[in-house]
Amino acid sequence: MEAYAIYKLIILYMLDRAGDQLAMPQISNFLFETGYATFTSLSKTFEEINADGFVEEHVIGDTTYLRITEEGEQTLKFFSSSLSQEIKEQVREFLRENSQSIRNDNDVTGEYFRSTYGGFTARLTVREEANPVMEINMAVPDEATAVQVIRNWKEMSPEIYAYLIRSLWKTN
Repeated sequence: MEAYAIYKLIILYMLDRAGDQLAMPQISNFLFETGYATFTSLSKTFEEINADGFVEEHVIGDTTYLRITEEGEQTLKFFSSSLSQEIKEQVREFLRENSQSIRNDNDVTGEYFRSTYGGFTARLTVREEANPVMEINMAVPDEATAVQVIRNWKEMSPEIYAYLIRSLWKTN
């Protein structure tokens, strides 16, 4: 089996085992750290796996996420025996070791867009099990501020969320 086919299977296996979307940087880190792929080979693999319809790609803020499609699941089921047990164990170990980081990347998101009034809106979201539990839309004057708000949100969201819950749920 050619190398690109193995890379695709590894990505499909990762997405299947994760049970949810994964950010492309998370997938890239695994493939780089294990030495399975180079930047060039990984770029080509991401293009092909998307073109083949094996994954759905969507962008939130400055991060691209992948989610396995039904066609990707069928392909993985058919070809999963082509992945060695060693590779499968490496994927499972990577997902275990990075589970908190992966959960944070999926559960705390921020994106921005140009508003009708001429500025930008930063949309900040906290999810639990893929369901939004809090969403804040904040008007900001420019794109640079929107990017900074999202960066701060990703770092400070637990404190902000806890503060809002304590403050807004308080009974007098």
